[in-house]
Formats: sequence, C-alpha cells, structure tokens
Amino acid sequence: MPIRIATVDDADRMAPVLRPADATEVLRMGEGSVASVLRRSIARSVEAYVFEDCDHPLAVYGIVQPSAMDPMYGVPWLVGTRHLAAYPKRFLRETRAQVAEWRTRYTVMSNMVDARYAPAIRWLRWLGFSIGSPVACGLHGAPFCHVEMRA
Repeated sequence: MPIRIATVDDADRMAPVLRPADATEVLRMGEGSVASVLRRSIARSVEAYVFEDCDHPLAVYGIVQPSAMDPMYGVPWLVGTRHLAAYPKRFLRETRAQVAEWRTRYTVMSNMVDARYAPAIRWLRWLGFSIGSPVACGLHGAPFCHVEMRA
C-alpha cells in the first residue's frame, strides 16, 4: 500500500467513496460538505498523505498545526474510504507508526471524534489517545468526544 503526499484534488476523488461513518462524522461537525472539509483539511495540514492500493484511495490523513505560536500542538485527522477494509493490518501498522513519528514532534495532539462512531473510538484508544466524555458541539448538538495524546 503506497503512501504519497495528498493534494487538495484528492478531496474530490475521495469524498464520494468515504466509508459511510466517516462521511457522517464529517457532516455532523457542521463545517460544510465532505469534499469542502477534506479540501480545507488537506490545505491547512503541515503534512497530508494518501494511503492507496494499486486501484483505489484507501485513506487520507494529516496533521494541522493551528498556531505558529504553539508549534508543539497538532491536530491529527484521518478519513477512510470503503476500500480500506481490505487492508486492516497494514492500516493499523501504518497509523501506529505515523502517530509514533508525530509524537516526536508534538507534545500534544488532539481533535474531536463523533461519540457515536464506536470503531473510530476503539482505534483511537488503541493508538494511545485518551477519550473524553461526549459533549454537544456538532451540527444540531451532535455529540463529540475530545481525544488527546500527550508525549
């Protein structure tokens, strides 16, 4: 599964084939269409990558550094496509390695996860993130949990 640098053009290619739960999570945050949120996420990231197999994009992910005043704080993100299910072990290995590498550069990494997206919460715990209690912060009060990892 090759990994390459993501471009904003990848957003339009990947948005229609996201896993339903990933697309729902993006929409429940209430920040726009799936494609527009992906374009913005890729553009704002200091690093953004695409996992691919020979024929399909599998996932797009990155890390945003929201403030130049605090370069040790990062906001990691990832969404997967429906093709990702064919590569579970590789996905787990690659994401664990990426998070370990980011931990060498960021003392705090945090984001939000849809409180109803149980597989994502399990995966984030497995990676070593702590998961907070649900709070109403998404579209129409959708519940999200704060996730955080400190080096």
